[in-house]
Formats: sequence, C-alpha cells, structure tokens
Amino acid sequence: MTGSEICTLRRWSRLGRVLAVASCLCLFLMLLDCGKGECTASGDLPGTGEPTTGKWVVELYMCGTDLESKAGAGTSDLVELTQLQPPDGVTFVIQTGGAREWHNNQAKAGEIDRFIFDKDGLRQLAPLPDADMAGTDTFADFLRFAQDNFEADHRILIVWNHGGGTVGGACYDERTGKMMRLNQMQDALASVYEQNRDEPPFDIVGFDCCLMATYGVANNFEGYGRYLVASQEVEPGNGWYYTGIVKGFQAGVGNDPLALAKVMCDSYMEGCEAAGTADQATLSVTDLRKLPQLRDAYENMGVEAMAAASQAPKPFFSRYAREAEQTTNFGGNTRDTGFTNMIDMGDFAKRTADLLPDTASKVQQALANAVLYRVNGGLRQQSNGLSCYYPYQVEQQQAFEGVRAASDHYKSLYHYLATGEPPDASAMQLKFDVVSMEDLPLKLDKDGTVSCELTSEQMLELSTIRCDLVRFDMPNNLMYMYGNDANVNVDWEKGVCKDNFNGTWPMLDGHLLYIDVIAQTDNSITYNVPIKLNGRQMNMTVVYDAASNSYRILGAREGLNEEGAADRNLVKLKPGDTVTTQQYMMHDGKAGYEGRMADIDTFQLSENFQIRDTKLKDGTYAYVFDFITPTDDTAMSAMAFYEIKQGEVTTYVAKQ
Repeated sequence: MTGSEICTLRRWSRLGRVLAVASCLCLFLMLLDCGKGECTASGDLPGTGEPTTGKWVVELYMCGTDLESKAGAGTSDLVELTQLQPPDGVTFVIQTGGAREWHNNQAKAGEIDRFIFDKDGLRQLAPLPDADMAGTDTFADFLRFAQDNFEADHRILIVWNHGGGTVGGACYDERTGKMMRLNQMQDALASVYEQNRDEPPFDIVGFDCCLMATYGVANNFEGYGRYLVASQEVEPGNGWYYTGIVKGFQAGVGNDPLALAKVMCDSYMEGCEAAGTADQATLSVTDLRKLPQLRDAYENMGVEAMAAASQAPKPFFSRYAREAEQTTNFGGNTRDTGFTNMIDMGDFAKRTADLLPDTASKVQQALANAVLYRVNGGLRQQSNGLSCYYPYQVEQQQAFEGVRAASDHYKSLYHYLATGEPPDASAMQLKFDVVSMEDLPLKLDKDGTVSCELTSEQMLELSTIRCDLVRFDMPNNLMYMYGNDANVNVDWEKGVCKDNFNGTWPMLDGHLLYIDVIAQTDNSITYNVPIKLNGRQMNMTVVYDAASNSYRILGAREGLNEEGAADRNLVKLKPGDTVTTQQYMMHDGKAGYEGRMADIDTFQLSENFQIRDTKLKDGTYAYVFDFITPTDDTAMSAMAFYEIKQGEVTTYVAKQ
C-alpha cells in the first residue's frame, strides 16, 4: 500500500461511523451529473436468516470499457452498490480503469482508481498510474493489494466487464483493445495465492460479464474459488443488482458463502425483470469442489466421442453436429453477431445420450450435482448452469487449443473435426464434401411442394439443412438475399427435404427483414436480424414461437468485437425509433455477382409495431436448399422459382 493510501485509510478510520451518512451523500452528489442515480427497488432477498458474521471482503475489479464510456454502466452500478450501508464486517475493495471516459467525478480515465466501501461509507484512495486492465500484472497487483491490506474470513472476487467465454476470456480494455484470457487470469492468481482445492482463497469467484459460466472457466478457477457465479448467456446492460447484494448482507447470510451466491442470482433476476431483460437471462452457482467428478465424466465423454469418431468419422460427426445445432447455444453464433461457440453442457449431453450411451448420462448427473443453484429466464429454460465449447466456426479451434483449462480430449476431438487429421494412424482422414450436392435437382410434388432427395452417403456429409430466399430485380441485374430459415421439413432417415414456402416472409411494420438463424428447437426459432437502429448498426434478436405462430423482438445489440467480447447493452425497441432494414444485395457485373450489405427501408416504428409473416410483393423469387456440413462448408441445391402476382404464387422448377 502506498503512503498516501495508508493516510487515507487512517483518516477515514478515525472519522468512523460519524461520517457514514455524509459519505453516501457525497457519492450521490458527485454522481448527479451522470443522471444514473436512480435504482430499482428490490423485493425481499433473504439470506440464511442469521446475521452476517465474520469478515467479508468483496474485491470488485471494474474494467469500465465502453459499457462505462458509452452508457455509464459502471457508474450506475457504483450508485447501486452505495444505496444501502453494508453491515459491520463487510468491506468492498474496488478498482476502476479501462475506460476512455467515466461518468462521475472520481474514477477518471488515464489512471487506476481504488475505493473502499463499508459501514463507514465510500472513500477513494490515492490514484495509481494508468495501466492495462486486461494485463496480467494489473490484475495481480489488485489481488495482492486486497490480500495484503484486508483480512478476511470470506473473500469474494467479482470481475466486472465484457466476457467472451472459454476462448474470449473477460476484461476488455477499450483503450488498449486487449482482453484478459483465462491463462492470464490463472497466472495472476498463481502469482498471489497457492492453489488449494480444499481451502481456496476465494469463497466466490463471480463474473458480472457475459458468457463466463463455462466448463473452461470452472476448470481455470478450481483451487482458487469455492463457488463460481456466472452467466452462460450474454448479460444485459443492467448486469448484477448490487443494491440487492448489499441487502442480502443486511438480511443476513450468516457465515455461509452459498447463501450469498444465491442472493447474487436472485437479485440479478429481480433486476432483469425490472429492466425487462429477463427473457434470456441466466446466472448459476457451481460448486468447484465437485468439479473433479464433473471433469471425469465430461472427459470420459470426450474419450467415447473420439473412439466413435475414429471408427466411423462421417456418420459420427454428422449426427454429433446435428445435435449441437439443436442444443441451446449462447452469444449469437452467426456471421453477423460473431461466434462464441458456447453450448449448454447438460442439453448437449441429453441430446447425445444414445450416440454416447456410456458417458452422456453420467455428465448430466455430475453437472446436476455440481451446479447447486441457477436462475433462468423464460427463453433459457434448457440452460443447465454450465456451457461447453463446440466449434460452430472451426476457425477458432486453434485459440481453443491454447486454453490451458480447456478439455484435452475435446481439443483432440475438435482438432480432428476442424482439420481432418486423424488422432492416430488407425483412424481415417476426415473431409466433408458437399460438391455432389451443388445444384442438386429439385422436383415439384403434386401438392405444389418443392422437394429434393439425397442419398444416404450425402446425408452423412451434413449437420443441417436450411433454406435461402432471394428476389430477382431483372431490369437492374440485382438479386436481393432475404436470408436463411430453418422452416424446412427434413426426413433424415429417408434423405428427403421439402419446402414450407407460402409466399410470405417476416416483416417489421410491413418492411421486409433479412433473417439468419441463431438457434432452433422443436418449438421455436431464434433469428438474428441486421438493422440500423437510430442510425447505429445493430443485431436485432427475434424469436418465433411455433405454438402461437408469432414473433417476439427481444432487443438489439452490437455483435462480438474483434477480441470476442459480447455487447451487454441490449437496446429495447420502442415506438418512434428509426429503423433501417438491410439485405445482402448482389449485382451481376462483368466479374460475376458481387455482394454487399445494403440499406433498404428507413422508417419509424409504429405505436404497436410487430413482426408478422406478410405477403411478399409481386415479383420473381428463387428458393434453394442450403446444405451445411459440420465444418460449416455449404452447397446449394438447384433453384425453385416462385412467381408472385396479386398474392397468387406459381411455383416451378427446372426440368431434369
């Protein structure tokens, strides 16, 4: 601790409780200019019912990044934190940095700032020289400062920032453009603490970040934390509800960190419900002491998968990838949103139970034992508390292999999938080939349905089949791409796929949308829709519910940045917002078709805006089946043509 920091602590110690109220008042006065002082009231958040006992130190590592510079989210959470006074024995140690601008008068860009918040209020220590908040040394220095200067019976670590899952890591510093990877976090912890699986230094390691409830993250912090509290899904901008956490301390968590971890989850969901962002919210508590059993089960599932893949790679990976396509996934995983490659471990094990009969059920059981508590929004009921890596985009495989905490068996399995290189001399080379499916002929059935037939060998090349729709603008030699849909009937046993086209397409207030499938279940399809919202490039998330035959707009956010960080700022659309729809447009020039994303319609949302399947305007349209391999290579069938005139659809296919 520096001399000025010691003087500051001593000064506040002498003043004590007399100035506690004044301290909170000073904080609110300093934050008035940011307009972020309001806080949603919390309901009852009981702990154990026993008074909070022992010394608790909560270490909050707040890398502000664009969440603070653009929206003041870090400042808002500091306001939330200081709405209530923590009980005696509870101390928050806070470090801020990593943002180009702070929306308060204390935390500043160009320096590292530290704060203490306890029963005596909030006070600021002397600022430190600026540093990269994504740097190993910066993180380690904060951990060492808290360890050396604050005794604790219970120590909590909360990392506040963007997150990117097992490969991405967390703590994106917008000034340096860097992200702290899992290996760096582990190195920082190891420089301060001895790894101890029985008595870890932290009772809770929490991530107020996106996508960090993963098997790799859990592995990374085993021996450093007793419980992991994190989200599988992208967190909304409101993030954790810190008033609720302090209220949990006030209500009493006894001497029980698990009680506090549950308060973190419950208060988070309360905050999401109040903000209208609960639909896809997830937060879970994983007991890291039970990780060895989960690791044994999951690694054994990887061994069984590798053995099956080695014996018959194409049949195995085709089915394996098909199940992954149906598994709950997190963070977007499309071309426009970027790929996190994170799927729900429990849902995937359930779906592959007959493919991996010896191990999949054991993974489900071990996962249920390890995840002690979780909260899920209505659209994330299949989330089981921890995600695992699956390479929807195989280009990230090399980065995955570099993560020390990731599964070695799955590194080998997915290396095999991504490169085709066999794990040993006895295994077969693997290469998926969709050349034979390019321009696959179509036929028009008697009922007007377009269909195509694939051989059993061709079906083994595929993980999924979708459909694409385009419109021809003949006079201008243009094609407008309407996107891809999962609205295809596929019989995987017989190798037959059929269209469901009826002359309609999703439209927002009558304006046609480009759609891209994020996820598909038996009852719903989640789409990404690129738009400009009030002039800002965004990705709108839309869910189609088959039971009600209706669409629901969840909101819009930016995609992953270059470092893999997910955007937490989910923007709710509202009447009067200006929306610009976009489509991929291709021009038939001398060098062939050249594509680009183009703005189409700009309009203001109506009072009762909604998305509906709406009749397409008159014109000529083409429909193709899109054949996709487990390595995301594609081929397209021959075209079926739809001539729409005054609402009537005439379908024809080329004669074979």
